Amino acid sequence: MNTSSYVLVDTPPQLEQTASALASCGRFYLDTEFESGRGPTRLCLLQVSSGSEIFLVDTLKLGKLDALSEVFARPEVEWVFHAGLQDVPLIEQRLHVRAPQRLFDTQVAYALVSAESNVSLAYLRYQLLGARSGKAHQADDWLARPLSESQLLYAASDVRDLPALTELLLQRAQDKGRRELVFEASREALDPSREPPPPLTLDHFRNAWQLGPENQAGLRFLIDWHNALSSEEKANAPDLKTLQALAARLPETVVALARIKGVSPSVAQRHGAHLARGLNQAARQATGTDFVPIEPLPYATFADIRRDAWLGLLRAEVCAKLQVSPEHVLPQRVVRELKAKLQEGGPARLSEALRGYRRSLLGEAIERFCQDQPPPPATA
Repeated sequence: MNTSSYVLVDTPPQLEQTASALASCGRFYLDTEFESGRGPTRLCLLQVSSGSEIFLVDTLKLGKLDALSEVFARPEVEWVFHAGLQDVPLIEQRLHVRAPQRLFDTQVAYALVSAESNVSLAYLRYQLLGARSGKAHQADDWLARPLSESQLLYAASDVRDLPALTELLLQRAQDKGRRELVFEASREALDPSREPPPPLTLDHFRNAWQLGPENQAGLRFLIDWHNALSSEEKANAPDLKTLQALAARLPETVVALARIKGVSPSVAQRHGAHLARGLNQAARQATGTDFVPIEPLPYATFADIRRDAWLGLLRAEVCAKLQVSPEHVLPQRVVRELKAKLQEGGPARLSEALRGYRRSLLGEAIERFCQDQPPPPATA
């Protein structure tokens, strides 16, 4: 592929020709230029490489992209990106398609064959291809038209090397027996299915032990209220600290409730009357038999310190053994799940914290580590 060649697509006839050229292509190498600083994010340019040709689709000038949508919607096609988490939803929304099952991200793939994660495209080019490149137009205004030749060359360069990088990374993954795992990991990263958080309980409130019967009853009311909210409403609901402050203060009016730090105007307006009424009703109905004295949790124990150190060693040794990036394969959210399972039932429960590709990749190595280096006892 000529490194300086591209086709600018900014008319309907050119779009039709591009769709015809891509109709039999089984893998698209993709990138986008977008504007997110002035209102809703807008897709400004879509870069598509077939592996032999580069098309720069001016999504602002074209309007409808129906011809391209039909090509992208094919279920058998693969989409390839570098750090494409923002790109995937932009393409889906603009072309009115769903991402295919086969997604590949060169940043993710590199994390599964090296110690590094979240590397830049320029860094990956240098490490795998020995090429140096700059980012002269990274902060450009991509809404402005016409686009300069320099901008178009820059945009084309973002997909120019993706075919070569993909083949090198797939070969490395193949050599390690994890070619398909790279596709699974890429899909998780680019099209994540977010599991809903567990429902709130009294255990989530470190200082709940300080609450008396009336205030604890108020907190239980708030917990039930929060758990009944939709996912969208939970995103804007008061945080744990604010919920406990509400339970401690038991505001009797919407005005008093709105004065508590952490209660947003929208929450006060939409839920304030219900919360004030429910809090005080719960407090009035509280009885001694309902009250459960709570022991304060220690801020640290030597057992916790040793357990955290053991999990840190597990993370380092397992990832070094498998030659994968700890930050990507065992991020802190997964380590927290491992710790919870370890506390609940010992090393036999650790595999329950591993889902998707992580179970296949890490399960056996973690089991061997536990056999060689058993975790510390539950008590110091």
